[in-house]
Amino acid sequence: SSSSSSSSSEAVPREAARAQHMGGAASQDGELEPEVSDHGSRGGVEDETSAGTSEVNVDTAGEPNAEIDVVALREEAQRHRRKTACTVLNKETGQYEFLSVWAMTPRQMGHLGVGVELYFQFIKQMGFVFLFMALLSLPALLSNFAGSMVEESSMLNRAFGMLSVANLGTCPSSGCQSFAQVQERCAFVLRLPLFYEREEDTCDLRVKDIAEWIGFLDGLAILTFMGFGMFFAHSWIPRIVRETDDANTTPADYTVWIPSLPKYLPDADDHANYPEKLAEHFRQVLRSAARDPIEDPFAVQVVTVVHGYDGAIMQFGEKGNHMQDQENARLLRLRAQAQGKEKSAAKHEKHISGLDDKIRKIEKRLRTQARMTDDTRSVCSAFVTFTHEEYKDRVLDEYRFANHALFKLCQPEGLRFGGQRLNVVKACDPTDLYWENLDYDYRKRMMRKGVIVFFTFLVLVVCSVVIASLESISGDQAPEVLKTTWIVANTPASGSACLSFCSWDLFSSPSCTLDGQSSKTWPTARLFDASGTIADIVELNGECSNPWRLCDNLAGNSSSRAWLGIEFDSAQAVKCMKVRQHSVTSAHELRILSCASGAAPENASVLASWDPAAHCQAMELVYPASAHSSGSLSVVPDTSCATDPASYIEFEVATLAKADSVGSPVGNPSLNCFCRQQASNNLAGFMTPPWSTPAEELCKEWSQEMTMTYLKVGGSVLAITVLNEVLLVIYSYFIAWERLCTVTELAKSQLGKLFLSQFVNTGLLMLLVNANIKQYPSVLAFIKVLSIGEGSYHDMTGQWYTVVGTTLILTVLAKVASSSASPIVMSQVVHPLMERFYSKKKLTQETLNAVYTLPEWNLSLRLAEGMNIIFCVVMYSGGMPILYLVGALYCLTSYWIDKRSLLRGSHRPPAYKEDVVMMSVNMLPVAAFLHTAVAAWTFGNQALLPSDWSTLQPLAESLFGITEARYLEVMESYRMGVMEGLTMDFMRARFLDFSRKGTWLLMLIFLACSVFYIASYLWALVLRPFLSPFAFLSKELILSCARGCAKRCGWSLPPRDTKISVSWEEAKLEMEAKGMTTSYRLADNEKYHAAYKALQHTHSLVKAQTLAKASEAAWAAARWSSEDCASIEIGSTKVEQ
Repeated sequence: SSSSSSSSSEAVPREAARAQHMGGAASQDGELEPEVSDHGSRGGVEDETSAGTSEVNVDTAGEPNAEIDVVALREEAQRHRRKTACTVLNKETGQYEFLSVWAMTPRQMGHLGVGVELYFQFIKQMGFVFLFMALLSLPALLSNFAGSMVEESSMLNRAFGMLSVANLGTCPSSGCQSFAQVQERCAFVLRLPLFYEREEDTCDLRVKDIAEWIGFLDGLAILTFMGFGMFFAHSWIPRIVRETDDANTTPADYTVWIPSLPKYLPDADDHANYPEKLAEHFRQVLRSAARDPIEDPFAVQVVTVVHGYDGAIMQFGEKGNHMQDQENARLLRLRAQAQGKEKSAAKHEKHISGLDDKIRKIEKRLRTQARMTDDTRSVCSAFVTFTHEEYKDRVLDEYRFANHALFKLCQPEGLRFGGQRLNVVKACDPTDLYWENLDYDYRKRMMRKGVIVFFTFLVLVVCSVVIASLESISGDQAPEVLKTTWIVANTPASGSACLSFCSWDLFSSPSCTLDGQSSKTWPTARLFDASGTIADIVELNGECSNPWRLCDNLAGNSSSRAWLGIEFDSAQAVKCMKVRQHSVTSAHELRILSCASGAAPENASVLASWDPAAHCQAMELVYPASAHSSGSLSVVPDTSCATDPASYIEFEVATLAKADSVGSPVGNPSLNCFCRQQASNNLAGFMTPPWSTPAEELCKEWSQEMTMTYLKVGGSVLAITVLNEVLLVIYSYFIAWERLCTVTELAKSQLGKLFLSQFVNTGLLMLLVNANIKQYPSVLAFIKVLSIGEGSYHDMTGQWYTVVGTTLILTVLAKVASSSASPIVMSQVVHPLMERFYSKKKLTQETLNAVYTLPEWNLSLRLAEGMNIIFCVVMYSGGMPILYLVGALYCLTSYWIDKRSLLRGSHRPPAYKEDVVMMSVNMLPVAAFLHTAVAAWTFGNQALLPSDWSTLQPLAESLFGITEARYLEVMESYRMGVMEGLTMDFMRARFLDFSRKGTWLLMLIFLACSVFYIASYLWALVLRPFLSPFAFLSKELILSCARGCAKRCGWSLPPRDTKISVSWEEAKLEMEAKGMTTSYRLADNEKYHAAYKALQHTHSLVKAQTLAKASEAAWAAARWSSEDCASIEIGSTKVEQ
């Protein structure tokens, strides 16, 4: 506005601009006061820009004074900090006092907003609910801990796995030799009575016996969770809102909001007096009310009109911030000059020049807005404050039909304003407003919301790719063993002293199918046993008339001579075996061993005393189904490891195993077991350098690999935590761009987006990335691109819980730690350091106040983090009941940490409405639904929690479209390795497991939740838009009929409004004593002081520029002689020659 080459005509605006940059409004010939409306306090109306400007002392030269009392400024800044914090004014001392952290209850925090009060009540009660759920799941937790099914090389995985359902039960001392034995395994052995000796492998209670109770208690726990959610949403929140509203007075109790008004009134004079016209309209509405009209000329106290700035308030705020920084920079420059620091003064001068350029650019963008006055601007909405709360309620009652579009079309003329139908709603608190967005076009806002939804989905896709790109978490997966020599041997528990084979076939396919290679196609060097080389390869004979046979008396021997070996020309990866035995001497248990090239001697005399178990790598025991057909026997390394020091692996055996190893040390069972045994007493000292002892040196590579494994797990947890924090920053920009009208709306938007992204990263992707999915529904085919479903697990097995479950628990614990610590760190560490550092360079009251003001307390962020943890805990707690204790720890800890952070280290929060907490509580049924799905899937796994079919089986068969016969066929094909990966047939079979006795209650809850959500979405998307107006009309008709009947019968009805509220003026004094904002004006909202200052500065510049142009035009029109002296009056300013 002040960029012109005419020095004579621009002298006034240039000085005005200079003074306004410093907060003043002085010109050469006098003061240019900004436009200020001064209305009476009773029955008056005001505009949103009606307030005085802030002043800063300047010297006669127009420059700020370098002599500043910094101590006084800081004392005022500290007072400002207390005033804007969660404090209460002590009328006796005149000081603002902090509220007590320990004595203050959530009910006493209602004056901070009902949303804040409900948050603390919700998080506290949720903690006690988790404790009760943990109590219900305590039998399951103890049963898990008492088991012995987890066998993991990683001590971390084993420790957490022992607390999960993967550890439930105990196999006999000889091991579970078949799937039937796994199902019939013992839960635990009761140690009473103690006065007689128990037989080995005695079982007092099987897993099958307790499965139904474990599932039932889990169902009760989740019903408790659902009941709490329903109670809190439908009973607790409405009651607290009513009680808080009655106990605390806010400006919203007296104010209504009209979100849509006529942009212009037909008459220009009427439009200039828009607030007064609107006030008169509502006075008339009260006078002409259908029932109990109100005749009060001062019924309307204040009208605050929101003018259309085309979204420019945000730019005015930016300009105001630059002006404050420029004013501070001038003072710093003067101080540097007074101290003789020329370089520092030049630096500040450069900063001033840069800020001046930024201000000019903003003024250029605001050129159109700067040329307009509020009298000519459009009107977007308005806030109308009444003298009494009853007046507000009466107006809302008169406009109750306008809440439905169908009835709004028939709105009476008396309720319309300027010919336009109005929608009148209860106003929010003044601190809940985003003034920069109130005038933003509704259609543009909806378009932005659509764009934000798209980018939110895009961010989730990127997060999925990032997490999926990390290595899929896997436990002790069976490594591929490449060896030239393979041996099958008898065992002491086989039930036979002899081996007698009719055929023996080895396969490279895990399912013993011919799609891979087999021993029939591999070039064979020799077939041998303890007696020497066998001339001919054993081949299948129709009647098995000439089988291979070798016997040995195993009694008292540590090894057996009853073994058969085969050596190939090259190393082969054997993954499956089939064997046919002679029916007379058939073994029920066999041991497979793999040997390196040259390990088996060729001399027959040496073979007679050679022990394969001492020179070869042992595989897991296999159990042939029958003598005629063994079935497909999986060949995988034996990863079991003795914990008794007497049974530890010898150093020489481990050395030989390492020399024979060609792959990962962890993948070598003997070496892996030896190193685990050696590290059991001193893990950190054994795995970290220097490796001084022979055992440490032998396990050096093993230690390095295990360290990298732990680092990968920690890195995965850290990556997810950091990614969630990055998403917080990204979504803060997204939501700001969305241009929402209130802080509550922004909090709800932020809550939804942050919770969804964090839960997907923390809880869902962990499951999907590690899943082995072979068949996708057609609508989900796109997820193949995201590398989802390429993991190692097609079912939630014991290994899934010991590996993926461990990472999940660590991730939740890391999130609990970061979420709980961040508020304290920000308020007690970061902010004091920033205050100490930045306050040294602040010499104005406004900039110093900004530094001393405590940080914001973000309700939506706290709720998003809390709901993420609650969802993860509830979703996976069926198989890992220890998570209930983690959830209780988080909730109760967060209650006190957030309370301390809010009452001692945070700026007074906006008056959040109950909508934010209600949104969170409404999510709880989704968490319960996910819990029932995951828990029923886990408990239906017959290898984890075996149980018989319940009476719900026929219902499940009809719902999931699978019969029991088909179920047995599918599950057998998976157990035999014929099928692998998650397919639709497998999913239907596993859904049928929901009808087991261990999951019948969970299945009923799962079906009830499914029906509930189908009905809810049907109502919300289809029925409610059409039926809600008629439901409202039916309610009104019933009430009207009841009043009519009561009147005819002579019954007396209670008055419509029985409560008597204090007047606005009295309530205003009470609210100001609590430090509350009482005005809806932009000027009175502390957050927009900079924007208001820039707005008034722009008005003054335009006014001065207009006056200067008028002066120049008048001077050009008049021709005065040099001897004459006269003056002309233009407006209220004299321009003299």
